[in-house]
Amino acid sequence: MPLLTSPGIISIGLLAKGSGVNWTFIVLALVATGTIGGIVIYVDRLRTQKLEELARALGYTFRRKPTSADRELPIGCYLAETGRDPVISNVLEVARTDELDFVLFDYQYTVGYGKSQHSPQQTVARMRSPLLKMPVFLLFPETIFSKMAVMMGRTDINFPESPEFSDNYILRGGDEPALRAIFSPALQTALVPLKHLTIEGADDVLFIFRTERRIKPEELVTRIEEDKRILALLFEAQQAAA
Repeated sequence: MPLLTSPGIISIGLLAKGSGVNWTFIVLALVATGTIGGIVIYVDRLRTQKLEELARALGYTFRRKPTSADRELPIGCYLAETGRDPVISNVLEVARTDELDFVLFDYQYTVGYGKSQHSPQQTVARMRSPLLKMPVFLLFPETIFSKMAVMMGRTDINFPESPEFSDNYILRGGDEPALRAIFSPALQTALVPLKHLTIEGADDVLFIFRTERRIKPEELVTRIEEDKRILALLFEAQQAAA
């Protein structure tokens, strides 16, 4: 029986007579909401399927659901301390060697409550290499809000010789000389054209992601190469400064 003529809907309509409530509008809104929700679920499943197919074609290991070890992947990233109800999915192992452990994964968490509740989703790259010895730092896009924070006393390490880089990013960390050394001119040049990028590093672990942006299947290869390039430039600068 069609939804709009089902007994339940008819009963609601009869009960609402004389109440002044536009139940037809409410029912149509509910139907539309359900339709949108179904489309979102379908698109999400299609994205996962395409990612899995591409990952396996490239010889990578792919897991739709995380293992107990995968649930520890965000540890060390500030996202792990943000919000509640974390969800990890679509874990893709790019490299698992003694010199590089490179994993991509989707990460979702929830902030706010009620009507203001929001669940940001992003694809996070986690790279660990014993060849790295980085100072603790956080690099993220400069926005009007981050500029206001700097005006109120929050730190931002600027590079006068690279105004475009400094205009695009906020760089924070306690060891400023070490950070100036590893953020070489070559790395700054590589980062300038990349949008919405956040990089967080400490010792031998590096996180790279774009807040509230999940990777598209057609972007996978490019994204992996970008992340590897960032890692290589950090390592080169570290070696030059040694």
